Amino acid sequence: MLRSIGFVTCLALLMVGCGGGGGVSTPPPATYTVGGTVTGLSGSGLVLSSGFGGDLAVSASGSFTFGTRLPVGSTFNVGVKNQPTSSPAQHCQVANGTGTIAAANVTNVDVTCTSGYSIHGTVSGLQGSGLLLQIVDPGNRTHPGHDVGPPVPITSNGSFTIVESPPTVSNALVARVSQQPTSPDQPCLLRNGINFQAGNVTDVEVACSQYAYVTNAGDNTVSAYTVDPASGALAPAGTPVATGMSPHAIVGAYDRRYVFVANEGSNDISAFTVNFLSGELTPVPGSPFAAGTDPQGMAISGSTLYVANAGSDTVSAYTIDYIVAGSGVLTALPGSPFPAGKNPTSIAVDYFAGTVLVANHGGSNDISAFYGDLTPVPGSPFPAGGNPLSLEFGGGGNFLYSANPDATNPSVSGFSFDPATGTLSPLSGSPFPLPVSHYMAIEQGGIQIGSNSIHGYLYVTKDASIVGYALDWTTGALTALPGFPVAAGANAYSVNILGNQFLYVANDGEASISGFALDVITGALTPMAGSPFPAGNHPKFIATF
Repeated sequence: MLRSIGFVTCLALLMVGCGGGGGVSTPPPATYTVGGTVTGLSGSGLVLSSGFGGDLAVSASGSFTFGTRLPVGSTFNVGVKNQPTSSPAQHCQVANGTGTIAAANVTNVDVTCTSGYSIHGTVSGLQGSGLLLQIVDPGNRTHPGHDVGPPVPITSNGSFTIVESPPTVSNALVARVSQQPTSPDQPCLLRNGINFQAGNVTDVEVACSQYAYVTNAGDNTVSAYTVDPASGALAPAGTPVATGMSPHAIVGAYDRRYVFVANEGSNDISAFTVNFLSGELTPVPGSPFAAGTDPQGMAISGSTLYVANAGSDTVSAYTIDYIVAGSGVLTALPGSPFPAGKNPTSIAVDYFAGTVLVANHGGSNDISAFYGDLTPVPGSPFPAGGNPLSLEFGGGGNFLYSANPDATNPSVSGFSFDPATGTLSPLSGSPFPLPVSHYMAIEQGGIQIGSNSIHGYLYVTKDASIVGYALDWTTGALTALPGFPVAAGANAYSVNILGNQFLYVANDGEASISGFALDVITGALTPMAGSPFPAGNHPKFIATF
């Protein structure tokens, strides 16, 4: 009996050792499926792509699973290959559509279908009420204004979603601010609110915060401030940013995208991008950009920056790069710099016709006028008062004024401006013998009280104070306002008006900014709580948007 068992065991071992009778089989690797859930689908024609081979037609809301199975470590990328073809149109969007297969089936791919497209974004800096956003379809020529659906109220900061209903008829999808908030007034701007392909917009940014920037000639810096929309008070925003030597004039692009600084001491232009949400400044690649000698005045018209070079009697012109990733790089126009008058110090641009006006401060006592390509206007230069330093348009662009801080005969010159020809005609009695030390600013909104003519206000610096005048929009005449002069700081230098609410003065002699609330009915100025606000050494100019 024992002999028999030993024989069988030995036979079995021999068979294994010789490979006879088959071996141990290896099971196939585990594979897993990719799937998820469709919600909101009411039409037909939806087809999902997998990214790993094979598409899947989906006819109704509910769960779905691709037929192909994948081993561990495989990647998947679920997308919408064909949108539904139902009427009204639907648009489907995928979430959790990409990933790598682990040791489990994927079941959390979400496909959400809506009737029409949607816009998703965030709002920051909102303090007022009444903000409205609107979807626009540029291709829908049958709808007045191309608006799609009613405006959507935005009541708080944070995220928002607008579902477009009815859907657009074109592939373009645009969002816009249709009403600005009030109480307090705020100018909210919107970015990334356009999509030229069929699809949802997901990265809209609406920023309602306001910022101010001040050049500090003694420190070679720019200081940034947030502006309280209710009071106008300035609060420092981060630390000052380095510029070139002796920064002087400063301008901001209309869309809050860029800030440019003219550096008198280093003969160049510092360019900065503006963080849309925080106001932080970051140098543009290649900045600073070469300018003429002693650049002092700047103005922006569209995508062109003009710079008055007081030391070389020229005007430089640059294109601002808004196209290549919105870089803000400056490129000199062919022929730049262009000859100007003696010691050009200030530039004003007519934004309707693009005429460029330049104040020549060096003794010729005149104003040069150029078309947008810097060819001279016939009759240019036009006589002004003694040593014109500062230029401002007023009266809805119908008049031009120059502040002439001549040591013997200070004055303000006034001109009728013809936008068709670019010519200047002196107003009766101009130049007006008015006190002025440096620069001026004009409240541009205009207001009509009862049957009175429309008027605005002109403010000039005088030593350590501000002097104000009513500006008649019909005649261009200036009338002294009661209650002036109003005290500012030592060596009040330049003036900036934000909207028709707030006025700021850079006090070169005491490193501060004086802030005032502007009464648009009377033109009166009331000092803000906390004013004057600290600045760097020798603050020169203020830029607001």
